[in-house]
Amino acid sequence: MTDTITKPRVSAAAKTALVLAAAAVLLAVFALAAPGSRFFFPLVSLWCNLALFACVLLVLRVAGIKFDLFHKAVIVGLWAAALIYFFWALNRRSFVYIWDYFNYINKQYSAEAAFLQSPAAGFHYIFGSFAEDYTNFITLFLDFPFCLSDRTGDSFAFCQVFSILPMLLVLLAGLTIKVGQMLQVKNRFWYFLIGMSWMVTYPWLRMSAMLSQPDWFGLIFGFSILLLTLDFRFEKLEPVRFCLLFAATAAIILSRRWYLYFVVGYYFAYAVLVLVSSVRIARAGQKKQALVQVRNLVLFGLMSMVAMLVLLWPMVSHILAYSYADRYAYYNGGGMVTEIYLQYARMGLMNLVLIGLGLWFCLKVHKMPALPCLAGLEILLSMLLFTRVQTTGSQHMLLFLPGWFLLFLLGAAALAEGITRRRNLKIGFWLFTIAFATSVRCSPLTTVALPDFLIGRTILSASLQESARDFAAIDDLVYDRKDLPQIKAIASWIDTHCAEGEISYMIPHDTLYCPDHFKNCQLPATPINDKLAFGFSVPGTHNFPMQFFEAKYVLTADPFPLTHVNDPENEMSHKLNERFLAVRDEYFEQEATFDMGNGTTFTIWRRTVAPTRAEVEYYLSAFTEEDAKYPEMFSQIAESWLAARGL
Repeated sequence: MTDTITKPRVSAAAKTALVLAAAAVLLAVFALAAPGSRFFFPLVSLWCNLALFACVLLVLRVAGIKFDLFHKAVIVGLWAAALIYFFWALNRRSFVYIWDYFNYINKQYSAEAAFLQSPAAGFHYIFGSFAEDYTNFITLFLDFPFCLSDRTGDSFAFCQVFSILPMLLVLLAGLTIKVGQMLQVKNRFWYFLIGMSWMVTYPWLRMSAMLSQPDWFGLIFGFSILLLTLDFRFEKLEPVRFCLLFAATAAIILSRRWYLYFVVGYYFAYAVLVLVSSVRIARAGQKKQALVQVRNLVLFGLMSMVAMLVLLWPMVSHILAYSYADRYAYYNGGGMVTEIYLQYARMGLMNLVLIGLGLWFCLKVHKMPALPCLAGLEILLSMLLFTRVQTTGSQHMLLFLPGWFLLFLLGAAALAEGITRRRNLKIGFWLFTIAFATSVRCSPLTTVALPDFLIGRTILSASLQESARDFAAIDDLVYDRKDLPQIKAIASWIDTHCAEGEISYMIPHDTLYCPDHFKNCQLPATPINDKLAFGFSVPGTHNFPMQFFEAKYVLTADPFPLTHVNDPENEMSHKLNERFLAVRDEYFEQEATFDMGNGTTFTIWRRTVAPTRAEVEYYLSAFTEEDAKYPEMFSQIAESWLAARGL
């Protein structure tokens, strides 16, 4: 009698790993067979997305999360709604991508160009940036489906709905379920619907995406960290969980340097939570288990720190050697007091009410007080660390979202559990909040979560430094550009009148007008990228502009555009413009003017007299304070330039 032969069962995770490994081998063969192919980088990007999605599913599995048909339907429905929203919002405005809003688009172009040279050049471009403040890590995941689009700024933003949002939605759904399990929520239908929709529609989740800043990519790893740790107390050693935690931590830091504030804040708060848990079970008579938890926590923490230092030493050494607090002082608008105001302003009244309900719910029924403590401590520590360097902008809100979203889910649990009492009122509150949140303007100047129709109609829409009227006027101008034809006309003029090797210099450098508006107004084409110099505005970041003296043409505007700093009159581009206006007729002749149609007139001046030492020193004397603080960025650069020209 023969025994029945049974085939060994291969898990879904193992099958997925084998398929991804086989695909990687095929990509390597393709790279050798067709180096420099334009299809290679998109295929690598597709592989990276599939591999990351597989890791996301593994995170859910390790965290004990399973989706039923209802959960899957909500995820698909929210993704479809996001697709419609992004398509509508991006097509209803005319926006020119500048500064950080162009930074990653430019990185994507550069990554594509590097891979067209060869696979080795492409991967060197990616991995060689790990010591920089803006790494090229995210570009690996964005080229597909960006390569299939017209490659404009709006396309770059829209493609993130395919490459980033699905993984975020799956993780947010998993986080909602995990918190519901920990709170033992009985009304799971309303809890999941309210909690999930509240997080997905929160304006500062999509703010960066709408401005083509894929910083929200890092939240994939932030929410993975939450799912892997919220109910885990190091009771036992779990190698798969530890590997995922380490990988997620490294990846979130590579996504954007300032996610380090979340990493430090959250892990500190989490370590406190584990230690408190160990003390409690020790008092309950389980001293051995308490010691095991502490031992495992310490071992994992030490091993992870050593491995992280080895893996990311170029970035760590750069951070330790570079004084961000000194160099970013320009962006610090008031420290902790201002930061608290901004946090509450960006939350909005209705979200604060929701959080209040959640805190009352936890206090009243004694459910998981650890969750609000963990979230609150993470937010507070991250704020303290961040404000030592600068005040947050809209994109920096992303590093606080894991903590705020935990508090959102507490509120969703409170609302769902009490939904039978005043049902219509609570559902109305939820629906109104969702409608309000989805109508918030995603503008570079959005300070308070307000819809379009309220911008400028309330003092709440003003920043701390400006009146509501001025703030709203500039917000309208930069969010939906009505002067795009004039911007393109000036760019065309520069392209026509500057030959190869000749440059123009533009003095205004702020949100309303800066060189990037003219360089990027025809993406993906950038015909004047080498013909219009970068601007000069931020002390500690921008060097004294020697290109001003090398330029064939100088552009300025009347009235000079408003700037968003504490002391506009002493802002560097303003001081440069004042010096220029005082002596322009000695060195320049008027060449052309352009009416921008919004009260601003641009004038182009042609240099007629070669620069002299006296002229350079005249402009340099306006920046004595900046020179005293950053001589290597002012007087030393000027002297080197003068010496090279025998002046």
